[in-house]
Order: sequence, then C-alpha cells, then structure tokens
Amino acid sequence: MKLPGSIVRLGAVFLASCTTILHAGVEHRDWCVTSSARFDLISDLPRDEALALLGSLDRFRSASSSLLPGHAAADTPPLKLLVFSRARDFDRTFDSKSMAGFARPSLDQSLLASGPDRERRHLHRNVFHEYTHYLIRSRAALNLPIWYEEGLASYLATLSVDGDGMAVVGRVPYGYLRRALVDPSISVVDVISGRFQLGTGDHQLSNTYGVAWALVRFLHHAEAPDGSRYAGKLGGMLAAIDEGATSVEAMRSTLGIDVTELKKRLRRYYENDQLPVYRFRTESADRLAFHRRCLSLLEARFEIAEAAAFVHPKLAYELYTAIIDGEPGHSGALVGLSRLVDDRQAVEFAERAHRASPDDANAKIRLAELRVRACQGGGVGGNVSDGQTSSKSSCAENIADAISLYGDALRSPGHTGAASYGLGVVSLAVGRPDDAVAYLQAAYSRAPWSPQVNFYLGEAYRLAGDPGRARLHLRKTAYWHPQQNWRDRASRALESLAPGE
Repeated sequence: MKLPGSIVRLGAVFLASCTTILHAGVEHRDWCVTSSARFDLISDLPRDEALALLGSLDRFRSASSSLLPGHAAADTPPLKLLVFSRARDFDRTFDSKSMAGFARPSLDQSLLASGPDRERRHLHRNVFHEYTHYLIRSRAALNLPIWYEEGLASYLATLSVDGDGMAVVGRVPYGYLRRALVDPSISVVDVISGRFQLGTGDHQLSNTYGVAWALVRFLHHAEAPDGSRYAGKLGGMLAAIDEGATSVEAMRSTLGIDVTELKKRLRRYYENDQLPVYRFRTESADRLAFHRRCLSLLEARFEIAEAAAFVHPKLAYELYTAIIDGEPGHSGALVGLSRLVDDRQAVEFAERAHRASPDDANAKIRLAELRVRACQGGGVGGNVSDGQTSSKSSCAENIADAISLYGDALRSPGHTGAASYGLGVVSLAVGRPDDAVAYLQAAYSRAPWSPQVNFYLGEAYRLAGDPGRARLHLRKTAYWHPQQNWRDRASRALESLAPGE
C-alpha cells in the first residue's frame, strides 16, 4: 500500500502529446535490475555505472546515519530505485522539466525515481537527495517541515566518502545560494512557513529550494551571537515543530533567532568564500555483493508504468494496456489499471487480477481495498447510508471478503505493512478496536511519521478506552496531514476526548 499524500517533489500529471510514440525508445532501452541487500536498482545505466551508483549509495547510507534522526528499521525490504541514464527520458516519463526525482514512501517497498541533469551530470547527487527523503521517513517518527526536509536533502547530497572512509559534508555552491538569497521576490519567512509544501507562487522554483538549502546549511554550521552552535539546539526546534509549533515560533523559542532579520544574516554568512565543512570517518563497506539480470520488454514496460502511475497516469494507463494486450492475465498490470479508473471498472480489473493470479498478494490487497470502499460513503471511515448502492447484507459480505483477502496477504512475505493497515481499518469498521490497535501498531512501526496511519491508530485507542495514546496519535494527524479535511477529522476526534483524559 502506498501512503497517500506522501510523494515528495511531485511534478505534473498529464502529457499533451502522443506518449506512445515518445516513450517507444524509453522502454526499449537495455533495462536491468541490479540488486544488493538494501537496494533493487532498475536502470538503463551500463553495468559499471549501475554498480558504481549502488556502491555510492551504500557508502552514503553508512555515512549519513550519524547525521539523521532516529534509527533505521531492521525489517524494511530493499528500496526500489528507477534510475534513468538520460534526463530527457526521465522528463518524458514523468512529464516534467522541473524536478530531478521523487520519493514515494510505502508501507511495504518504497520507490525512488531519479535521473541526471541535462548535461548528464550530478546523477549521484540527485539520487542522494531523493534517498535522503526515504531515509528520513524510514528512520524517524519525527515529522519535518518541508523547508527543512528539502534543505536537508540538498545539504546531505553534498556528502562524499573517499576510499579510506573519510566523509565530507557541507560543501557550498556559493553562486547558487547567493542568487537565491538576493532574489527580491522570496521572503525567508514565507519559505519557513511552509509545512507541507514549498509554496512558490511567482517565485523561481529553484531559488525557493536554494533558500531552504541555505537555511539548513546555516543552522548546521553557524554559531549564534553568544558563540554557541545552532546545531546543538536543532533537536529542540524540530521537536517543537513536530508538536504543533510553527517554524517561526520554534526558531524564536529554541534558537533565539528573529526570523525578520534572518535573510540579512544569511546573506552576510554566505559572503565568506571559505566556509568550513564537516569531516568525519565512517566505516568502509566491504565489497558489495549483488545480483544482476536484464529485463524483458514487458518487464521494463511494467516497471516504468508502476513509477509513472503516481505522476503521469495517462502514460501509465497506455503502458498497462499495452502489457494486457500482450498478456491478458498479467495481474500486476491489471492491479495498476484498477488504480487509474472509476470504481466500477476498478473492481472488474481487480477481480480479473485475482482470478488470473490467486496467490498474488498485491491483487488480494487491491481487491480488499475495493470491497471495503463499496461499503463506504466516499472514503475510509464512512458509513453505509440510504442511497448507497450496497445493501447492509452485501456490505457484510464485502467486509468478510476483505478480511479474508487481507488475512491471506498478511501471510505473504513483503506485504505485511499494507495488509496490517487494511486489517486495522476494517477492524475499526466492524467494531473491534483492540484488534485494530494490534494491526495498526504493525503498520505504525513501518511508518510512524504517517498522519493517516496515526489517525486510525488514534481512533483505535480512543475506541479501546485509552485516551492518552489516542491523543498522541490524533495530534500527529491534526498537525501533519497535508489535507485540511483530515486535519479537521482529527481535531474533532480530539475534541471528543474529555479534558484531562
């Protein structure tokens, strides 16, 4: 199950011209999957370049662990990466010329997509940036405001590790950051006010991200007027923001920074052409063990469609349809199509996928989702009402079927996160809050930052009679869900708890 509202650096969704012709070359590249213990790299990079990227990622993972909050989960599956060797292929696949990549978190296997810039440079740096988003979400329950997360990803993307294990981080692209900081249309206050997305308005997108990078680099390296380092107080600032404070309030209360003067201070700070970097030693990785095989045209088409579905559904639909034309029982493509059409067609595709591959856990989970949706008034947590197409009896059958499907998927390796989440939501719907707590705790262990998982876990605790834990999780949703209607739902649930509970 992919977590809603959690694509980082999402681009446009529809391509105006003929995608089939444009993408004929992309799917016919020499796509191969190179797998290590932590990564499944799907790429048209030559073998040596793919291995070099995997090695760089493994060194980056090891070195960055001391610079990130929290601890890595022990049971997460390998991260799937889709990496393009050509910027134009990435742009066409995702119908965007304004992003270099995105990370898509999941309760099971997360996805990262990236490519180089126009001059075929900075591939590793771009992948590092997106990988930082993944690491943040896989390690910590702390939610970060988007300006800090994007700035941190750009900051850590400068990290390098030499052959002796010496890591360096914090190199400064002076020209870029200085241009961003002198942009008269960009207010630092506006940038740090962004909680869920960097609002660009009429601003130049690149400069907005540049200000975020400049801010994070400053906070990690600069000294306060009293000689203390801001870095030592960052944990307090981020904790305050996580608990509901605005960035402006948290910076003032924990760092003593008056944000109205911050842009001037940043500009003075970056006048120095010799800003120090951090150097530290990290463990040198052993020789990387890997397995590599090249994909068939159908397999390559499917992997591209799976990634494109999140940001370019028109192309994904065409690719999935092309797969079905050649292999009508391809359950993965049928499941993919079920996510791109209306509910009636979605059920037809999901049922076809389940009939074609009865043991496919993804098909089970998708069909279970749709069985539950048939009993809801437009969203999870809804109620059957007059005028709904499902009667109470057929709804009971759908719920029973969903529980069976989720239960089967739960026993399938690699799908416990999504299946646990689904069972938790269904358990709430049928009035079993204690069961819901157990299932949703399993989902929470994989995505403690997720506002949606926190909402249902908070509701489960509320109905199970544990208002203290309910308040903890519902507040996370009220502070951090990117959609206002979900924040409102969490706020109403909090208000229903008696004061002092």
